[in-house]
Amino acid sequence: MFRRILSVLLFLIALCIFSFGASLGCSNSEEFGTPLYVNYPQDPNAAPGRFVMGISIQPGGVNIAVGGMQQFRSYATYNDGDTVEVTGEVEWFCENPAVGGFEAAKGRFLADKPGVAIVRCRIPQGEGYVISTASFVNSFNPNQDIPPAVPLNPLVQATDEGVLVRWDLNMTDGDLAGYDIWRTQVSAAHYASDYGRLNDKVWLYPPYLDKTVVSGWYYYRVTAEDLLGLNSAPSEEVAVFVTGYSHYGGSYDGVRSEREENNFKDAFSTAL
Repeated sequence: MFRRILSVLLFLIALCIFSFGASLGCSNSEEFGTPLYVNYPQDPNAAPGRFVMGISIQPGGVNIAVGGMQQFRSYATYNDGDTVEVTGEVEWFCENPAVGGFEAAKGRFLADKPGVAIVRCRIPQGEGYVISTASFVNSFNPNQDIPPAVPLNPLVQATDEGVLVRWDLNMTDGDLAGYDIWRTQVSAAHYASDYGRLNDKVWLYPPYLDKTVVSGWYYYRVTAEDLLGLNSAPSEEVAVFVTGYSHYGGSYDGVRSEREENNFKDAFSTAL
């Protein structure tokens, strides 16, 4: 009888050990399958401790020829105010794997094809990860002399600070140097003669804030420029009407009313 009881106990112990091992395997499997860019917040009920509040990425440069390498570095900011380099401790990822990829845990990006790559890294914390800000790298063919593609979906919006100009990021031209933002106050104006460029040097990424407007109609276009100085055709024209009782920096900016807008058009606009 004692032997039978002992055999049952040994069987139960072995079953527990097997179940525990299997549960560990499931845990690892679930962790491996965690979505890449899920940011788990710090538990507000957890005991105070040192944890990562955010991760920033510092690229070695913006542009890289196909077949070349670009070194990225990452810095974690902790809740105690410390900022520590964690380049070798994070997992590096490219959101455009067709353009290129990273060596494991090194932060070295290898370019395979032309295009714009968005890169991030993450570091384990708690039950998930803290995800870094995004950075960019342009992978290009240095012998390619084709102008960049036309910027798509430009949008303009009047804000308290000025007119905010947005457009889609160019994801196809790896030799992209940036963008130029053009403005006129003449509707359907001739792009080459009537538009003036707002940015002094090439603008790397959208959006762009135009702080020099006062009152009236403003028309915008965006062009792309590559490393050889070649420019795309201009984007479609987008317009915004700005008026108010004061210039920018005051308490109100925007379209006051349809009647006021129409009166302003009739009185001041050159061509509508």
